[in-house]
Amino acid sequence: MGKKGGKKDPNAPTLVPEDTFQRAKKLVDLKVAMKQPKGEFTSEEWCIPPSFHSTPEFKQTIQFWQQCAIVQHHERGMKVPSRMKSLADPSKCEKKAHPRKEIQDLFKFLKSMNKQATKRTGQFLKQLEKKEGKEVKRETLLKQIHDVDEQMNEELRSSRKFVDRQQLFEKKYMVGSKLGEQAPRKNALILIEQSDVQSAWVDETKDEIVKFINGVIEPECETFNLAMFSGSTVTPWCPQFQSKTDPKKGLADALKWLNKQFSAKSCGAQSFPPDWCGAINKYTAEGTAMPWRIYICCSRSPEGANKEIIDLVANLRANNDAPAKGEPVLPINIVAFDPSIVGNEDEKAFFTEIAGPNGSSLIDTSQEDLLALDKMLKAVQVKRKQLDKLNKKLDKMEDLSERVAEDRSLLQMQIALNNMLANDLELCDWALKNEEEPPAPDI
Repeated sequence: MGKKGGKKDPNAPTLVPEDTFQRAKKLVDLKVAMKQPKGEFTSEEWCIPPSFHSTPEFKQTIQFWQQCAIVQHHERGMKVPSRMKSLADPSKCEKKAHPRKEIQDLFKFLKSMNKQATKRTGQFLKQLEKKEGKEVKRETLLKQIHDVDEQMNEELRSSRKFVDRQQLFEKKYMVGSKLGEQAPRKNALILIEQSDVQSAWVDETKDEIVKFINGVIEPECETFNLAMFSGSTVTPWCPQFQSKTDPKKGLADALKWLNKQFSAKSCGAQSFPPDWCGAINKYTAEGTAMPWRIYICCSRSPEGANKEIIDLVANLRANNDAPAKGEPVLPINIVAFDPSIVGNEDEKAFFTEIAGPNGSSLIDTSQEDLLALDKMLKAVQVKRKQLDKLNKKLDKMEDLSERVAEDRSLLQMQIALNNMLANDLELCDWALKNEEEPPAPDI
């Protein structure tokens, strides 16, 4: 009787899962060996090259491990490979006896091959991670480009909505004037506030008056007059209503007077508020030719004197006859330029009362609106430059999405093959350590 723990008989029959034995033996017989890469790792560098995958001993087993050891419902008839957890179930694991020495040789072969396969799996993984890292950077950049593009387009959409809401580029205001589109047949009076507050909107005021004179007064009105009014005085262009066709004191002279007399400097010398009552009384006093319609350019209401002005205008309308048949009494068209009064109900009520049922009142916020639009468009410009910079960066980056997908597929197969070898190695190890005697042959 041999010593306990002595060497076992190399020819002793040893139980081993038959499918594991056949696969390992086939690998040895086919002299399967891993190829060294000539560049990037491809399917030819799998631990078991693709040319062997269709071999009957490997075909279904590789498919099983490629599916992460899961059998699909439609594949439920598949013969699954033996595994450690199924060793005790004869229906799932058929064991046969083979000489111990033969199993030892297969174990050594599988151990060496599994070690190489594990190393090769790491190499495939490293190749994938390298490309994935670059592709993640590219995808991050693409997301940045998408986000900046969306932000830029949103800025543009906001700009368009703002322009539409504020009617910044409406034809009737770009070509026409906010003072109105119609003038009376005669005696149109244009009153211009001259104050330090109004000095901020001198250019806008001139623009509206010039467009109004050229576009409305010139074709429709026979006589007109201009005057600036401040807190202390009224400065008229002419002492009375002047014919537009007068060779010396016609339209051209009126515009020349406006450009010379109405400036930021002349406004800055006059303190707010201007004397509205004084200006209106000057042109509606007894014995004077009443204006058929008044056009007023101002900053905002004169505040403390609002009620007095409203009462004055109401009294004039009540006690004067219409200048001509079908014409209203003293209608007033007003354009205010101070954007701070937008939404102020008191200001709105004042201008509505002064304008009367046949007049109009409007707040010109074009200066502030254009500044706001300019700010929006500058933001778009910044985004455009940022987008160009990001796109130039993208042009220098290679699109590796397809190669990443290919490398991921290569790695998945390599892992499946590695798992198959590791499982068979484990089963051979079990067979060599197992003390179970093979069943006696049938007599």
